[in-house]
Amino acid sequence: MKPKTKTTRARPAKEQILRVAKELFAERGFRDTTIREIAKRAGVNGAAVNYYFDTKEALYVAIFEEAFERFRDPLSRLPAQVHDQASWRAALEAWFDFVLELFLLDTPERSIFRRLVAQERAAPGAATARILENVIRPVAGILRDLIGMSMPDAPPAAVHAAFITTMSQCAVFMHRDPPWDRFLFAPGVPRETWLRTVRDEIVGNVCARRSFVRRPAP
Repeated sequence: MKPKTKTTRARPAKEQILRVAKELFAERGFRDTTIREIAKRAGVNGAAVNYYFDTKEALYVAIFEEAFERFRDPLSRLPAQVHDQASWRAALEAWFDFVLELFLLDTPERSIFRRLVAQERAAPGAATARILENVIRPVAGILRDLIGMSMPDAPPAAVHAAFITTMSQCAVFMHRDPPWDRFLFAPGVPRETWLRTVRDEIVGNVCARRSFVRRPAP
């Protein structure tokens, strides 16, 4: 049996800190969550939190980065897969599947992340600029690239307007805790079915107004 290294011994404590911090940040937001509370619930001392993450802001950003890490590569490959109208629509569907699954499906991981995003949107804090730059912009930028493929000769402001208004149709589902859920979901429709219905409505509207023209030069 191989002896345990410092890294392997440390991993459970670091993972426990991340798990607890996600729950507290989702419940209270960045400003109202303290390192002391995270350490107490995680069963470690405050020095351990600072050892792994340096600051509360670094821990907060790490949670967002971890949430997107396993999705980032598949999403980043979507623009390169587009070569005609059908593949363009398929790429749009894949992007909206990703975002709507985060906001509509109630697995523990997705539910916590949805609440984290809602907290961040409602009360931007010290870490907002880093989250926008490191997490949100790379993922949102993929949709902007896809929209731009239907507007190759349009001015940047027009492309950005089309991209923002398209993406914003997902944002309504961030704040959907009861009683808002009764307003935002069709009665009696299974969540997965509702997700596909919303996705098809958004993508269908995009494709009704625009068509793939060409992939912009990098």
